[in-house]
Amino acid sequence: MAGGPSGLSANKSVYHDPIALKWRFTCDIVSFSNIMLPQPSHAVDFVTLGFHVSDAPANRMAKPHRHDEIEITVLEVGWIDYLFGGRRIRNRAGELCVRWAAIPHQSVDFDPGGIHYSLKVPLAWFLNWRLPESFVNRLLGGEMLIEKEPDPGCSDLAMLRRWHAAFISNDPDGHRMILLEAEARLLRMALRQQQAGQSTATTGIAGHLGKFERMTVFIAGNYTRDIDVADVATAAGMHPNSAMRLFRQTCGLTVLEYLTMHRIWHAQHLLTEGTMKIRDIASACGFNSPNRFYAAFKRLVGQQPTDFRDSLRPRP
Repeated sequence: MAGGPSGLSANKSVYHDPIALKWRFTCDIVSFSNIMLPQPSHAVDFVTLGFHVSDAPANRMAKPHRHDEIEITVLEVGWIDYLFGGRRIRNRAGELCVRWAAIPHQSVDFDPGGIHYSLKVPLAWFLNWRLPESFVNRLLGGEMLIEKEPDPGCSDLAMLRRWHAAFISNDPDGHRMILLEAEARLLRMALRQQQAGQSTATTGIAGHLGKFERMTVFIAGNYTRDIDVADVATAAGMHPNSAMRLFRQTCGLTVLEYLTMHRIWHAQHLLTEGTMKIRDIASACGFNSPNRFYAAFKRLVGQQPTDFRDSLRPRP
């Protein structure tokens, strides 16, 4: 599995609601500017954020979104419930949560009052860390990995706070420190996972699933098949019209938009793995037309599948 060098340079401009964020990476230094662009009516909530550390109050998201980075988060107090890969997963205060954010995810409930710290690392940089293959495969295969730091002398919350302070300082050495510490922290997690037979890091505890959540579970488990709205509605015991209405009211997306998000995430996963032909990837992800696949990939990712694959290759 290939990845870009830590000095990866990129200049991406993508649509986001309601702004496009243009990020430039040079030698681990990040600068950004907000560029006002018209929002295509057919766009779903996808953005490339790049290397970034944020702190913000926990919140409930109006609809699922996805971005192309590996995301490492810690919550200060309380808890957050996510819909992720068709499951409802609770992330509690102090737990380190790691996920590939290209997989559609949405915070649906939370305990108010806590600050949510988040580090986002470009996928190519993460792949270049050469972490154990089993750990990488779990993340890219759709798992949200959650771990409570077992060493009482270490605190993931203090670590994320330190990363945030270093990030906003705009000091290149501080940014380098963040990336080195993040790599080391995930390596410790991966090694503990191997030693414990993958039981240390888990995908959390699934909560009660309502009708909307049952639809997302069905989509997450069947998006590579030729399914339609009627199939999704049947999984929740609903009439198709009622299912479509509930789905849009709950997450702000149509069933088809949510289904397409999962198919494109799977395509990104396959593109990281090797030299599988694009038309075969399209078929494996549930698209019955390569042209529809190309259009959906460009719309959601902001570049063509071949360009996405090329961006993950090491540069000379």
